[in-house]
Amino acid sequence: MKGRIHGLLCFICLLGLFIGFITPTAYACSRGPTTLEEDFLEASAIFTAKVTSVDAVYPSQKAAVVEPDKVFKGHSSAFVLTNDDSDQCGAGIEVGETYLFYSHGWDLPYVSVFDTHLRGTERTEKLTQWLSDRTEKQQPLPPRTETILTHRQGEIRVFFEHHDRGFSKKSFITNNSMYVPLSFFSDTLWYSADWNRDKNEIVIDTTNRLEFEEPAPDALLAPHRGAPKEISAAYNEIKIKVKSETLQEHPEAFVSGDEIFVPLRAIAEKLGYEVEWVDSSSSLILHLPLEQQSGPKTLSMRYRNKIGLEGSLEIERLTANEITYRAYHGHLSKGIEVKPETVPFAEMLKEELGYRKYGLQFYLRMDKQDIRMLVSYELLRKIESDASFREQVGVKLGEPMRHIPRNRILTVKKFE
Repeated sequence: MKGRIHGLLCFICLLGLFIGFITPTAYACSRGPTTLEEDFLEASAIFTAKVTSVDAVYPSQKAAVVEPDKVFKGHSSAFVLTNDDSDQCGAGIEVGETYLFYSHGWDLPYVSVFDTHLRGTERTEKLTQWLSDRTEKQQPLPPRTETILTHRQGEIRVFFEHHDRGFSKKSFITNNSMYVPLSFFSDTLWYSADWNRDKNEIVIDTTNRLEFEEPAPDALLAPHRGAPKEISAAYNEIKIKVKSETLQEHPEAFVSGDEIFVPLRAIAEKLGYEVEWVDSSSSLILHLPLEQQSGPKTLSMRYRNKIGLEGSLEIERLTANEITYRAYHGHLSKGIEVKPETVPFAEMLKEELGYRKYGLQFYLRMDKQDIRMLVSYELLRKIESDASFREQVGVKLGEPMRHIPRNRILTVKKFE
């Protein structure tokens, strides 16, 4: 009898381990200590805004439409996204309240409970004061030469939309700002960049170039991480003019050796770009805001694998009862032809181990990139349960979307 009980207990323990292995783990929300400066540098944008609406979106998130007020960094967005579950660090955002947001990401600006601060609280007032001091206009200093410490020199990889421009060999971070040589704008991007010695002025403007030159092969080779370096910087009240307008607030430009170095973020934002910094990979991504991008924005659909191999099913045709897709998996090399497959739509609703195998996504396909859209739960249920409605959705796929919802949420009404 004791042997049977012991065997049963062992079986239960093994079963628990098996279930723990196959079941997605839920973690209580936590974060290690950070400094105010670290939070400032890692955020894509920092701004105050009043919340005008909050909508649940698939899967398990909330999208809040906001009316921006004051911007401390980057560009304020028309909405923010957060997880619905506080255990997943979701922020408790309420309609009618004003918050100080530290958003992350460019495509879908995300905030967690650590990035969302209710206006009027002591914590938020202190943060706002610190941000005001951190971003206030600096008084110009007299000409001087200083020794400065540079970080990640040659380790910063630059992306212009989806174009990989390689590692910028002479770029670095100093005094919490990213600096690039003046030649960066003409060599890596497609702008003219000139130095007028008589006026002590840098002039950066647009050109008629439409295509990038391929980066040199060595520009794509990852460098070794190096220690911070000291360099000599000569400051001489250099003015920066971008598209005929002189910048009023920016970190100082300086000369080091035979190069002029300029602050990248201030210039890029004046050129109309949103700057995304990915600290873990030392990647800098320049995005053109969605509303400024020309060309068609065609509605597209995919199902992403939620269980098993990473990959997606890119939908080519959707009818009442069938779906045609091309399956792309993470291990496939680019350029490999993938043949389309047609299966019953019910295949998309299959479960494995009690969990839905595929997750639905809509996105806008554009010349330079794909822009993800959000999905209301009502739309998701309607697609899964209503065959005639699926037919309507299928007709819309591949068509240009002329009006993009402010909160980026697709609803049933969009397809009726």
